[in-house]
Amino acid sequence: FWKRRSGDIKLSLDYPLSNESVALVVGAFEGDYLNKLNNKFKCQIYAFEPVVEFFKLLEKKFQNLDTVILINKGLSDKTEKVSFSINNESSSVFTDTEKSALVNMISINDFFETHGIKHIDFIYMNIEGGEFAVLNELIKNGRIKNINHLQVQFHNITKNSRDERRKIRKELEKTHYCFFNFPFIWERWDKKN
Repeated sequence: FWKRRSGDIKLSLDYPLSNESVALVVGAFEGDYLNKLNNKFKCQIYAFEPVVEFFKLLEKKFQNLDTVILINKGLSDKTEKVSFSINNESSSVFTDTEKSALVNMISINDFFETHGIKHIDFIYMNIEGGEFAVLNELIKNGRIKNINHLQVQFHNITKNSRDERRKIRKELEKTHYCFFNFPFIWERWDKKN
């Protein structure tokens, strides 16, 4: 259904953003979505990519853009170093591959504080299982209500992933409404007025 609705082209870029908006691309990988978002809106974008080899590609692609701030860290609920299994767009702390690397993570709270951010217009999050920790932290500290739009890809990484997703969705319903839902593909949440 996502492909039939041209989700990657239409739905993922159909947001009321402008050049004054602030957005996060969490899990930037090689920058395909980051490029589309920047081309359409020219807004301030913080792009997170913890894997050095992918981050270097981002630096080459976006080095001359002052609207894109590249952060060579993953977003999480804790600021720490973790071992990442490297598997292209599926690189994660939750998978196990032969190739791995230590990467830096920054907590969503530390990110907000360090950059003096009070409000985010849009978060695009595809972080291979890390979304559970980030969203739980945003909900716990109340910052979720300072986010206008959220597009998240939940990942079925453990036997509890479905229950965890259900709990997060129930919490999100207190502050946001679900604009579209393609379970474990993409879903969009917009802040209630």
